Amino acid sequence: MTDLKGKKVLITGASSGFGTDFAHILAEKGMDLVVTARRVDKLNALKAEIEGKYGVKVRVIAMDLTGFESAEKLYAEVRDENIDMLINNAGYGMYGWFDRQDAAELNKMVQLNVVSAFALANLFARDFSAKNSGWILNTASFAAFNPTPFYAVYGATKAFLMNFSVALRTELKKNGKNVFVTAFCPGFTATEFVKTAGQKRSWFLEKTIGKSYPAAEEAICGLLKNKPVVMPRFMNRLGAFCLRFMPRSMAADAAFMSIKED
Repeated sequence: MTDLKGKKVLITGASSGFGTDFAHILAEKGMDLVVTARRVDKLNALKAEIEGKYGVKVRVIAMDLTGFESAEKLYAEVRDENIDMLINNAGYGMYGWFDRQDAAELNKMVQLNVVSAFALANLFARDFSAKNSGWILNTASFAAFNPTPFYAVYGATKAFLMNFSVALRTELKKNGKNVFVTAFCPGFTATEFVKTAGQKRSWFLEKTIGKSYPAAEEAICGLLKNKPVVMPRFMNRLGAFCLRFMPRSMAADAAFMSIKED
């Protein structure tokens, strides 16, 4: 069992959903936290709850993490705090027909989901490699495994994160570094994601949506075991396995039918 007591984790996108779950799970293991997101009221409430319940220290950094410069700014804020673990969880989706979406808004999503994530991973991977210890968890998605109509750009950002994570993990492993990297690939989960994305809850979604906390626990367990990819729930793993044998056009058709609005 990995002893995390007294170590420190940086969690992005910590104001709700998986970010909040990760905060509770890692605080219970004795880690001090640095939590960041845009909503300072949510972060302060989380800080009070975590410190009162687990007796660990929590630092709040309220900021918009969109883009490379924001990632550099966040790193500069915490570089002297000896961060041991990075949870790259900030991100969101945009649901809709691609040709009806605004390119500028899609760009903001790409900047957060992709650019900020790989920039933070790069900066902390250097530190972790230097001390030969550390963990990086990148929140990807089941959408990383197949073309996803209505989430065309979002799905592509998550495919980037999954492949990037496995490649980085392999580089570090082959270089003899004791630095673990895992891609977390949940399916539809009961967080703010669907509402934020602007998607209505279809019949399929209502029947298949999962709970966030058990998925977050599985993600942390997988990270500590240095698993390349963690995909919670058997249904999701079976779906991803079946996708291997389907033409990508057929996989896209299946995704279209499953998530189109009623």
